[in-house]
Amino acid sequence: MHTPRRPGPWVLGAPPPGAPGAPRLCESLGHEVEEATAAYRPGDVAAASAVVMNSNLVAQIDARLEQLGRPLADDDLEPFTRVIYDTYRALTATDVSRALGRMQEIGWAVGAAFTTYDVLLSPTLARPTPLLGTLDTGRPESIYEHASVFSAFTSVHNVTGMPAMSVPLGRDGDGLPLGVQFATDLGGEGLLLSLAAQLEQAAPWAATWVQEGSLT
Repeated sequence: MHTPRRPGPWVLGAPPPGAPGAPRLCESLGHEVEEATAAYRPGDVAAASAVVMNSNLVAQIDARLEQLGRPLADDDLEPFTRVIYDTYRALTATDVSRALGRMQEIGWAVGAAFTTYDVLLSPTLARPTPLLGTLDTGRPESIYEHASVFSAFTSVHNVTGMPAMSVPLGRDGDGLPLGVQFATDLGGEGLLLSLAAQLEQAAPWAATWVQEGSLT
């Protein structure tokens, strides 16, 4: 198990949310915890995954329009989805091939960590729980500004296909939940589930959840 140490998206001048208490909890349960440097850059992950995911989105929309036998109408898509479609429909096969290659390289780099560690530990989000409406698909500019920052720790596992889980292990000053992410090598879902059960027994979320109406 290790916690990633690297310059990254956490920019509020404090330790990443949820993470400081999680290593201590894991150590108390008999796990060895070591701080280490992550083997990837969030910007590389975001760039490669954007090309692959959004080229697929374009292909699906075009296929549906072909089935319908008509062009895209202005009210067919949410504003953010329309921005993605208009932006990424100009991709070339070379663009997609390069992105797939980069994703494979990222997977090799992350996978190498599991020759040393069983589990990678990080915050789930790179910033505290966002206010409702911060990530609004009706406002593309808001998504562009915030989405990649909030997904900086999670998207790498979408790219690599390696299993990861988010566990609620704390709350922020407003009482909102803070997640801690645990990830492991391909095929390691059983390890994560057993760890989740151990954490739930040691720090049950039901004992700390926010009662409805308690937030102001």
